[in-house]
Order: sequence, then structure tokens, then C-alpha cells
Amino acid sequence: MWTTITLSQIADNPVVYPTHSFTLSNSSHHAEFNQKSSSRLVSSHQQHQPQGGRGGGDADADEGFASSSSVEEDQIFEVIRRKRSSHQMPAKTNGPDPIEKSRKLLHEKIKMAPLESILWIMSFFWVFYQVFKTRAFDNQVIAGWIGSILLGILMVRFSSKQKSRNEDSATSSDEQLDVHDHHLKKSDGDLLNKKTSGKTSSEFPESINRIFGASKTSFRANADDGLLCGVLLLPMVAATKLIDASNKNADRFQIAYLQVRMELVLFMSVILLLLVLINDYSHPVKRVIRKRGLFVSSICVSALCTTLLTQLTPLAPMLAETPIAMTVLSVTMFQWFLYICVVTLKKCFTLGEMCVISQAAAVVVYGASEYICLAARMIFIGVFTYPLLRYSRRLAQRPYWRSLPLQNQSIFQNKKMLVAITFYVLTGVIVLFIIAPICQAITGENPFMWTLDFLYMSPSRMFLCLYWSLTVITTVVIWVLVLDFVPQSASSGELYSNNAEGKALTSALNKKRKLFHALAVIMFVPGVLFEKSFLQLAFGVALSGFIYLEYLRYFAVWPWGKSLHVFLTEFIDNRDLGPVILSHIYLLLGCASPVWLGSSNVLASLSGVLSLGFGDAAASIIGKRFGRYRWPGTKKTVEGTAAFIVAVFVSSAVIVYSSALVGIDGAARYVASAGRGEWLNYSAVITLTALLEAFSTQNDNIIIPLYMYALVVLSHTM
Repeated sequence: MWTTITLSQIADNPVVYPTHSFTLSNSSHHAEFNQKSSSRLVSSHQQHQPQGGRGGGDADADEGFASSSSVEEDQIFEVIRRKRSSHQMPAKTNGPDPIEKSRKLLHEKIKMAPLESILWIMSFFWVFYQVFKTRAFDNQVIAGWIGSILLGILMVRFSSKQKSRNEDSATSSDEQLDVHDHHLKKSDGDLLNKKTSGKTSSEFPESINRIFGASKTSFRANADDGLLCGVLLLPMVAATKLIDASNKNADRFQIAYLQVRMELVLFMSVILLLLVLINDYSHPVKRVIRKRGLFVSSICVSALCTTLLTQLTPLAPMLAETPIAMTVLSVTMFQWFLYICVVTLKKCFTLGEMCVISQAAAVVVYGASEYICLAARMIFIGVFTYPLLRYSRRLAQRPYWRSLPLQNQSIFQNKKMLVAITFYVLTGVIVLFIIAPICQAITGENPFMWTLDFLYMSPSRMFLCLYWSLTVITTVVIWVLVLDFVPQSASSGELYSNNAEGKALTSALNKKRKLFHALAVIMFVPGVLFEKSFLQLAFGVALSGFIYLEYLRYFAVWPWGKSLHVFLTEFIDNRDLGPVILSHIYLLLGCASPVWLGSSNVLASLSGVLSLGFGDAAASIIGKRFGRYRWPGTKKTVEGTAAFIVAVFVSSAVIVYSSALVGIDGAARYVASAGRGEWLNYSAVITLTALLEAFSTQNDNIIIPLYMYALVVLSHTM
């Protein structure tokens, strides 16, 4: 169904929608068009395009891949050809129009399921009740934070209901006026078209909780806003880390550091609620605030709120003892990351997802592991080289083969190559002469020599690198020989029906995505068991590499930009609606987050791999093949949820006991200390995680591992 949605929409308007949304079929079998036939198709289709064409303004250029006009032109032609062929076929008389149904599904308002809300609230109270019991923090301070967050959630709910009532009343009034004007001036056909075009914003409104005056198109569709997830998830993780450290009698400096982090994420959750309320009550001036005054206002709000919190309230005793400049910087970075997600990375995140990402980024700025800071330095490279990357993107968007004579096309290609070489050289200069000296000043060691020493320090790390290389090579072979194919009817030019083509492409997409879930299990489980510290570094390097590859793909940097785009679009689904492709990055973050957070409990460190590699894959396979009973209000099945629970529990037991047999310390300690009650608690945690996976519309690759990690650590300390 999703393939049908994107193909029809992009054929209607290929400029507005991201190019990667329709490249779900195998890239190596796209139809080949020569320039002459392509020009005829473009000229015949230009009359349906909005003014400005594909190479138009920057606003349109920011949506999708840089090469939406020239690099991937053959794919656009294939979409147009298939759409025209489908229009020539006899229309079916039974059932609703699939294209109209797909458009309605895209704009359907999705609310958080009641059971999901109950899960978040109960889990939050359970975690902080344990904080009360262990006295890991001042109970009055914790009560104040809980009261502030709950009060903010209630105020946001009340404001949202009021705003929804006002929008509904305004919509009904507008519809009455439209009908009245129609009877006076319009024909029946005009009324039908007007009512159909108006349903997108009135009958099917999207989530109304927003920030910075952004429109609903700035957030990912087909999901609720995820406000509870964004406000409660990271405070739960920070609280469980504090409980774990307190029960292990950690030194007071580590406990103080964890207390500061918990206060910081609680503070940022309250700020998010304030931003939502400000957005609701500052409608007349929200555009001015968003476009002109955000830079200054974010600093002022951060400084004012931090001063009030640390100097005039007793809610942040630990933050009050730290330099106020660091707190202001972290809170300001939190708001800036939110702004980047809303304005630059449109349609990539829900409100809750961008809150989790921004909170994590702000905590990294405040002070975190040097492994995670590798990704922060890669972001610095992107910021520093942005003008050059932007120019590369604009070059890729130009349909040079239509606008330039043949003798000048080689000059244009040389210009793209020169820009790419300059970017690569500049990257090396930044790494060698800016990032490396900063790292050496902080750590006192040359970062390159330190990395080599760290790698060669243990033979198991060398063996792990060799094992990972063989695993990747095997995966590539399986990909080429088994999954990289297109049905014969498609390659011979025969036209699928919408339903058959959608099912075939969806099935192929699921197989390819689950292959990488299996790859995560095979690669990361040995690393967690044998070399956790080395795996933390490897995750940081991999995340940096993924970010850099996304630079190459999105900005169409020669010579790998096009190939990366074609390859990565094979894995996108309805959550990759924005300009960047995040599925593979989310999968890596989901597996890496529990490892970065760290825990002596081996099952806590394996939370990401177990929930995504075993649980999510089993739920998808069993649910699609054998699912009969669906959870109310969702597309997830009860059978899939049961498969999630069984797969995670069985795989956990097999990994732990087999690791204990071969003498791995962490697994052996867990087996020796874990009794029947420990495994019962763990099964309850898996059940809660499976229910959240079934009811949540957030991106489960990042939400589920963190949720499961928090509950596993908490259950182990009980």
C-alpha cells in the first residue's frame, strides 16, 4: 500500500515529494531511457508541474535527494510511464479508489493509544518510585520534578483540546460558507473538487502539538506526536542509571555526575512542555519568533530558566553547584537541535522523537563518553563544509543534459568533480589540523596512535575486526545472490496491478530490512560479550561513518552520492518521509545506546540487539504470516506480540547460558546471581516492551531499546 501512495503522489508532483520515497524497487533493473525519449516525457509532463520546474527555488530543493532532476531522472520517467499506463487501464468499479484511500491514510489524525499512555505513565511512576525507595536523590526534589512534569502534561492536553475545538468550529464555518458560495456561483463538479481538496486539512488533520510555530508538515505523518515518549523516556533512563550506581555503592563523584544528568534531562523535558504551551498561546507572533528571533530568544530563555531553576528554586541542587554557563549551553543546544529537526529535517521526526534525539545530543555536549563524541565531531565537519556541500547539491539539481549543449556537459561534470575533491580534501584538513589537535589537548594523547594501541592491545579485538569483515562480506554475497532481484514480469515490462505490485515490493523490502536486523545480531552479540569497550568505540566510528555517508548521499557528492542514494532507498518505509534517510542510523543507534549507557547486567547491554534483532524481527515475520487478531486501534497483531515475547526471552536465555558455559565473566555472574524471581521480572519487562512495540507509532528502532534498557536495569536492582 505504501508503494502505491508514493508512486501516485510523486507522479502528480515530483518536486514536492522526496525522491527516495519511490525507489523501492530494485535499482539495477530500472528502465533505461535515452535523452531523446526522456526529453519528450519531460516536455509532456511539464504542464502538470508547479511553476519553477524541478530545478526551482531552494524551498523545493530541500525536499528529497539533490539529484531529483538530473541524477535520478530515469526513475522519475519510469514512475510517470507506469502512472500513465495505469490510467489507460479500465478502472475497477468495486471498492474505493486506492489512490484516494492512500491519501486519506497519509493525512489521517493518529492519537496515542490509551494503553500506550498507560504504559508510559505507569513505567515513569514505577521508575521514580524506586528512586524514592533507594533514596538515591532527595525525595522532595523528585516530587517537585514529577509534579512539574505532570502539571505540564495536563496543561498541554487542556490547551490541545481547546485548540482542537477552535479549529473544528472554524472548519465547520468555512465549509458552510463554501457550500453557500457554491450554490450561488459554482457548479457541482467544482464543489466536488473543492471539497475533495479541502479534506486534507479539515477532515484529516494531523497532530496539533508543535513547537517554534512550525506547521504540521514539519513533523512525521502517520504517527502521533509522541509527547509522552519525548518527555518521559530519557528521565526514566537517567533515573535507572542513578539507582544502579547507588545500589553498587559507586563513588560519590560518579553519583553526583548521574544526579546532574538526571536533573538536566528533567529540566529539558519541562522546557519542551513550555515550548509547546508557548506555541499554542503565541499564534499571532509565532512566525516572527521562529524566523527572526529564535537565536536570541533561545539564549535568553535558556539563561532565564536556568537562573530561576538553580538560584530561586530547590529543584536542582546539583546543577546549582555546577558552572551555570555549562547548563545554559546544554539547554541552548537542546533548543537548537529541536529547531534543526523542525526546520531543516522536516518530516523526519515526530515531536517525541526529536525531543529524545535533542536531549541525548545536549547530554553529549554537557559531557559524555569520548566514543559518542566521535559523531559530534562528524557533525562539526558537516557544519564547517556546509557551503561547499550546498553548492554540490545545487549542481546535482541542475538538469544539465537539457539546458547545456553537448560540448559543455563535460565542463559541468568537471566542476562537480572539482567540488567533490575539494570537499574530501577539506575533510582531511579538518580531521588532521582541527579535530585531532583538540582531541590531543583533551586526552593528552595522539588520537590516531591511541586508537591503534587500543586495537592491538588485545588479540580478541583483532579477531573481532576479522569476524566483522567476514560477516559483512557474507551479507553482501547473500544480498547479491538471493535478495537482489525483480520478478520477471516486472523486468519484461508487464504492468502489475496496484495491490500485487505493492505486496511484492513490501515483501522484498521486509526481507531486506530483516536481513540487516539479523546482521546486527550476528555482529554485535560477540562484541557485547567479549569486548564491550571496543564495541563502544566501534559504534562511535560506525555512527560517524553513517553520518558522513549521508552527507555524500543527500548532497550528491561525486562519485558515490548517486550510488548511495539508489542503495539506501531500498530500505526506506513510511517513516522515511523527510530529506534524510534515517532507518540504518536508527538501527545502529538502537543497538548502540544500551552499550554506550553501560551496565554490569549483560542483558541490559544486549537490550537493543535482543529487542530489534530478535523481538522486532520475529513480531514482523509471525505477525504478517500468521496474525489473525489485531490489537484495538493498531495494525499490530496479538500473535506478533507473543512472538516478540517468546523470541526475546528464549534468545536471552540461550545467549546468557551458552556464554556462561564458555566462561564469559558477565554472563557467568548473571547466571550465578539470577534466580527464578530475576527471570520472572525479566519476562515482565519483555511483556511491557512488547506491548509498547505493538501500540506505539514512534520509531521503535530508537524508542524500544531505551525503554527496555531502563526496565531491565531497574528490575535487576530490585
